[in-house]
Amino acid sequence: MASREEKIESLLVPTIEALGFELWGLELLSQGRHSVLRLYVDGENGINVDDCAAVSRQVSAVMDVED
Repeated sequence: MASREEKIESLLVPTIEALGFELWGLELLSQGRHSVLRLYVDGENGINVDDCAAVSRQVSAVMDVED
């Protein structure tokens, strides 16, 4: 059975790769009712703040739909 992290990874990899980046890893930290999802991404030419913002927007949209 796949862990929550593996399910999230399989959900997000296509979105991140469509933006031209690679998912290196993720952390899911649960703190009571709140959770933090931390993604580690890289690109062929590195990654900058604008790239991080683009990934964040797309990942947020996917997570909102998939809940």
